[in-house]
Amino acid sequence: MSEFVKKTIMGYKTLDGGQSDPECTHVILSLKEYNDLLREISQAKQEARNERSKADDDKKENERRLKLMAQEHEQTIEKWRTTLEAERAESAHQKRLNENLLRIARERANADRKLKPKKEHTGYVVVVSSEKIYRYKSGRRLESVKLWETVIQSPYSIEFPAKQAKKLILEEFFPENGEWEAARLGIERWVAGDYEDFLSAADKDEEFIQQNTALTGYRSFRANYRAGYWEMILVHTRPLEVVPKDMRVS
Repeated sequence: MSEFVKKTIMGYKTLDGGQSDPECTHVILSLKEYNDLLREISQAKQEARNERSKADDDKKENERRLKLMAQEHEQTIEKWRTTLEAERAESAHQKRLNENLLRIARERANADRKLKPKKEHTGYVVVVSSEKIYRYKSGRRLESVKLWETVIQSPYSIEFPAKQAKKLILEEFFPENGEWEAARLGIERWVAGDYEDFLSAADKDEEFIQQNTALTGYRSFRANYRAGYWEMILVHTRPLEVVPKDMRVS
């Protein structure tokens, strides 16, 4: 059994107060206790080494997994990148084919209608332009106004699906950028709506009253089976100017 002692000139003196005695300077252990203590210290050191080794192994394993995941992600990204580039290339190819087909269709339509120059002509011509009475609301009353309807023939055959023909006509005749074909007819601007919307816009901008304005709310499309082409009916506030000769039906 261990003893709590005080070192003196004569040797070690056992203290009655034990470990709590303020004069205690040493602890005397039996051989078994000393060996047990050494064993516990050795075990504690070994456990600490084991924990450090396990932590190092776990760190290396995590680093290996992260590296593997990064490689797999990079491979996946590269795979998608390759697929995307292939799809872009295919899309560009299809776009070029489509543009060529549309160009050929337009040139054939121009030749069929004797529009020159065949290769450069837009393929859009005015079929007829006439006045028509439209009704609109003014407060609670129903009023009438004379507007103009202009039928514009496109270069697209009635063999084109309606959805595709409408999309092409709007993109080409009303482009977001570039020349606005309607301007050649004296149609200077447009309002996204009907005549009531036109009046509302005119209240904010007096130039609307003075200018020939297209009302897209009345815009419509039709397939002219006699002529064989899709046509757009455009409604506007004033008569057309003199239609350029290249935009007249031969």
